[in-house]
Amino acid sequence: MGTQTEAFSAKNRASRRTCSPRTEETMRYLGMDVHVKSTVWCLLDGGGEVVEKGKAPTTATELTGLVQRLAKDEPLVVAQECGKLSHFVHDVLSPLGAKLLTFNPYHLRVIAASRKKTDKRDAYWLARTVQSGLTPHPVYIPTGIVRQLRALLNERDSVTGQRAAWLVRAGTLLQSAGLDERKHSGKDWIEKLLQQPDGIDEQLKLALERCERMALALSGELAVIDARLHQYARSIEQVRRLQTIPAIGEKVALTIYAWIGDISRFHTARQLCAYAGLTPSVRQSADSSVTGRITKEGSKQLRRALTQAGDVLLFRCQSESSAPLKAKPARIAVHRARRKIAVVAAARHSCARPSTSCATRPTTTQLY
Repeated sequence: MGTQTEAFSAKNRASRRTCSPRTEETMRYLGMDVHVKSTVWCLLDGGGEVVEKGKAPTTATELTGLVQRLAKDEPLVVAQECGKLSHFVHDVLSPLGAKLLTFNPYHLRVIAASRKKTDKRDAYWLARTVQSGLTPHPVYIPTGIVRQLRALLNERDSVTGQRAAWLVRAGTLLQSAGLDERKHSGKDWIEKLLQQPDGIDEQLKLALERCERMALALSGELAVIDARLHQYARSIEQVRRLQTIPAIGEKVALTIYAWIGDISRFHTARQLCAYAGLTPSVRQSADSSVTGRITKEGSKQLRRALTQAGDVLLFRCQSESSAPLKAKPARIAVHRARRKIAVVAAARHSCARPSTSCATRPTTTQLY
């Protein structure tokens, strides 16, 4: 009886595979857990069985040879987690013809919630997730000028943060000396303070001078980065188009262009807003449906730029071209307590609605 049951089950499985329109049986799936020194990998066939597994150095030569060998007989789908080596792996494997998918590790719940987490199990579950088809949305890997812009904007954020940290340190030194740092603000306040060093001992003066030198040096680096960004803004047509939208200046336009990348990925403006994390979260079950705060998914740089543009649009723009965009958010900002809600609405509106100054390009997605 047991033999007949096993034969019947095997027959059914074979029948399902034969009749299914899916072609996983002719595909193989490679999960790669990439680290700086080595990469642990696991290869599955179309039925989810382990074909081969191993470990290879994380070098262009080794990874190229590995994928070429495994993809020699059957098409190969490669999966990796998003990390600092994602761009390197993408650049190495993309020319080889294998389909490469990159996933946010926090979205891979099988790995993130695992009680037993090892490199081998991570590689297996990456391959298994792709083989089963139960995958989250893959991460977009930018190339060319988009990647360069992202790197430059990230560098600018880093330099700006370091400069602010040195200025905060100077204020902390004044507080520790019993001085009111609130009296010293504005541009070049450290230099002005050192010109009249009343109540400042020699040690505190040396520390403030160090903070001033570091802040000035970082300001110089910031000027170099801004000059490079200005060159990009003048040379990229899409950035110039984005600047025709009210409240969107050069830096915001560059940020939008860099973090959206390939605009054809989004079929509707709603998808674009969801990518920026500006859509409300929803918890729905049966007759209960609760709409909460915005999801804050995606790039925080993009979301920050859009909210800054929304604030400018709502409270500073007075031009006639901005009136259609700010009409709906202005109705929300009827009370001071709803100011933040109105700003987010203005950011979402700027991202999703047309600009009257772009009459020939009726939607934001068509600005590209």
